[in-house]
Amino acid sequence: MKRKNIRFLLPLLLLLGGIFYLGACDKIDEPYTDTIEKPDTAACPVPEFPAVTVLKKRVLLEDYTGHTCVNCPAAAVLAHNLKETHGDQLVIIAVHAGYFAKPATGGDFIYDFRTETGTAWDDFFKIGLVGNPNGMVNRIGYPNNHVTSPAGWGGAVTNALAQAPLVDLQMINSYDSIERKLCTHIKTRFVTTIDKNLKLVVVLTENGIVKPQKNNDPGVGNVPDILDYVHNHVLRTSITSAWGSTIATVGTANPESLIKTYKYFLDEEYVPENCAVVAFVYDDDTKEVLQAVEADVK
Repeated sequence: MKRKNIRFLLPLLLLLGGIFYLGACDKIDEPYTDTIEKPDTAACPVPEFPAVTVLKKRVLLEDYTGHTCVNCPAAAVLAHNLKETHGDQLVIIAVHAGYFAKPATGGDFIYDFRTETGTAWDDFFKIGLVGNPNGMVNRIGYPNNHVTSPAGWGGAVTNALAQAPLVDLQMINSYDSIERKLCTHIKTRFVTTIDKNLKLVVVLTENGIVKPQKNNDPGVGNVPDILDYVHNHVLRTSITSAWGSTIATVGTANPESLIKTYKYFLDEEYVPENCAVVAFVYDDDTKEVLQAVEADVK
């Protein structure tokens, strides 16, 4: 009797299981081009990205700096002027790391803009060993010729912009001022087939931070100290790890595009209106940055 009941119940269980499975699946419309990796869709619904009509190459300039570096304000002016020239095709991160970014034990320079990510990058690329101000443009030339002085930034940016982009990046941010919750959505579109180990890094920067800065150039501001110096593009934190998350692997076919969503709660110290999210894709083997993008938090 028990065996007979089981025989009749089995088709019913399979039918119910199939109904549950169909109900649990989301409908995916053709042409199935976007791969969405682990988005927190409840807290951060994934938006519809607009079609890209003009493909832009964007370049990352990392300015390694410090508040007790007397030559760094002049370098920041150079970076600002390059930004004025190239607009959104130049993305800047001011990385406070190394000796000149260490806080003083007293006085006006006790504040600390160092971050775990900035220190990790500085330790790896050894910018601090060369000295500040120095930087990298798309991290080109690693491991021997990647450190670029401010005098060389302009030419390096121009050369990097002349290269055709292999990937395209789009970013859409939404911000909840009550929770201080940032949802950032980044779409990577593979313009061509790429057989590389690629990673995506996402960080938070802030403009308009007024803190004292050492200075030896009267053309930039007061000497020896600019007490009301405005720090811009300051690396605040990393939303991914310092070295990012994998978006492509050698030997694996690329999707046409890939969307990643991140949720982050802003520290009370950060001013949301002055903050921006910076994302960049780089080749994990050469460390060269292939594309970058920046968008305001709000």
